[in-house]
Amino acid sequence: MTATEFAKAMDYDYSTIMRWLREGIVPGAEFVPISGGFGVWQIPHSAITEIKPPRPGRKRGEKKAAKKARKGAAK
Repeated sequence: MTATEFAKAMDYDYSTIMRWLREGIVPGAEFVPISGGFGVWQIPHSAITEIKPPRPGRKRGEKKAAKKARKGAAK
């Protein structure tokens, strides 16, 4: 199935699904290049039941790391 079909089946926004695809979260998904750097994602139907959607929000430690980076840049 395509990324659009997968987004509808999962009831998530298309942009969220595309991020998951780029991050390798969708099991069995493959990017098939067409030409000029363009391509399509092929997603198996089994991915609907196998996927574990990531929890929303920041990952642990991101806030602390961002604060540390800003502090270091200010010096």
